[in-house]
Amino acid sequence: MPEAPHPLVRTHPETRRKTLYLNPSRMERIVGLEQAGSDRLLDELITHATQMKYQYRHVWRQGDIVIWDNRCTMHKANADYPEGERRLMHRVIVAGTEPV
Repeated sequence: MPEAPHPLVRTHPETRRKTLYLNPSRMERIVGLEQAGSDRLLDELITHATQMKYQYRHVWRQGDIVIWDNRCTMHKANADYPEGERRLMHRVIVAGTEPV
């Protein structure tokens, strides 16, 4: 796949708050840093961003709907439901602006 650089810090268009824009499984490096320095900084940022105090874990009940804003939220699917349990999921993507 071709490189697709993204800003590491984004400004939320409505709140104007700065947010980290991290995806641990899809980041290669920070542009402008040598690989070792980039790896260290990304590890530190991911460790910081994934602390329990920043996490929300949903306990699913029938009929639940969860919506989040990808512009300021990291999300990860956890396989913490009973094996063989059926789940129905729909993904909605809303067009937005280019990251700033």
